[in-house]
Amino acid sequence: MTASHTQPNWRKTKLGDYFRIKHGYAFKGEFFSDEGPYVLLTPGNFQVDGGIKLKGEREKYYTGDFPKEFLLKRGDFLIVMTDLTQNAPILGSPALIKEDDKFLHNQRLGKIVELNESEMDRMFLYYLFNTTSVRAQIKASATGATVRHTAPDRIYAVKVEVPSLSIQRRIASILSAYDDLIENNTRRIKILEEMARLIYREWFVEFRAPGVKLRKAAPEEQKVMGKDVFPVGWEVKRVGDAIETLGGSTPSTKNPEYWDNGDITWFTPSDLTANKAMFIRDSSKKITRLGLEKSSSRLFPPYSVMMTSRATIGVTAINTTEACTNQGFITCIPNDRLSAYHIYFWIEQNLDQIVNVASGATYKEINRTEFRDFLIAVPDEATASQFVEVVGPMGRQIEILQAKNANLRQTRDLLLPKLVSGEVEVEKLSIG
Repeated sequence: MTASHTQPNWRKTKLGDYFRIKHGYAFKGEFFSDEGPYVLLTPGNFQVDGGIKLKGEREKYYTGDFPKEFLLKRGDFLIVMTDLTQNAPILGSPALIKEDDKFLHNQRLGKIVELNESEMDRMFLYYLFNTTSVRAQIKASATGATVRHTAPDRIYAVKVEVPSLSIQRRIASILSAYDDLIENNTRRIKILEEMARLIYREWFVEFRAPGVKLRKAAPEEQKVMGKDVFPVGWEVKRVGDAIETLGGSTPSTKNPEYWDNGDITWFTPSDLTANKAMFIRDSSKKITRLGLEKSSSRLFPPYSVMMTSRATIGVTAINTTEACTNQGFITCIPNDRLSAYHIYFWIEQNLDQIVNVASGATYKEINRTEFRDFLIAVPDEATASQFVEVVGPMGRQIEILQAKNANLRQTRDLLLPKLVSGEVEVEKLSIG
């Protein structure tokens, strides 16, 4: 932290003055499962800016016996002791458990114990771990050639500057207010997504769309949908015949003219995995017009559907601005019969089949030819239009809430280092 900004009476100290760290348990792989009574937390469940991320599926569950001291309670404080990759710098990332008797933590996570709460507020400590200064010190303490890890003694040695307990609580309350708003918006987004998902399944999987009349299904229709009936006026088509699909590419990284001062949105799979949302507005890297011209990547319009096609297959998002991608994508261009929402949920519904088609020795990949050969039930124009009328407002609300969360995170991230270093006096701030 920057000492010149520190307010009077802030104390220079070390993290080890306030708590101890206890490693998690080495759970046995033979008892890992796709479902079970307990979710086993690992570094992969932590977000870079703090907190736990659960995908809602494909979690790692544990079904074996274990010492009950490793069953977490509400309020338990965890930190990541082992990094994932250079692209996911989560070493030192904190999380506070919000449910009793649901989560376990493995040996690559540390649990803060014996916290001296008469001198250190739990939430203030959480935000301390999210500061650049603390993270940088933890990162510098890490060892290991392939996987970087730290140890309790190294975290104890991290230098910090700490105000009185009352100031700690005031700082924590301001920052928590932003996180509470973000969490509330996130819950609303999940509800809206689930509503749209259920409508998709009701209309296009169960064939209960308004006004739909059913007839006996032809053999190919039975094969695609697994039902003896099929809607009148609908068709079964190859994906490649139903919609336009695009690939992407990467301009030469050796030519700065393709990258310097670029203003064209160019997505990579890591943009989508970091975004973790239905809509995505911006990319971490941009290319120039020349870079676009000198590559095989093509611009596609807003509200197309991007799907990652290699390594992690099937991460999907709808772009809200004109964009292009690298070679790790298949992008679907919607039309009057298949909207962006329809395609987005169709990919989700058929993800297992898409992944099963993928192949590759180094990493799994599905190519565009294979993807285009999938069969899809295409509704009549009236049903397709009505679906957009019903689901579209939900999508727009999701997009608005995502934008609000982005603004809240930006404001919180600007305030955090200034508040926790004493550069900004908390008495002069409030959240509106």
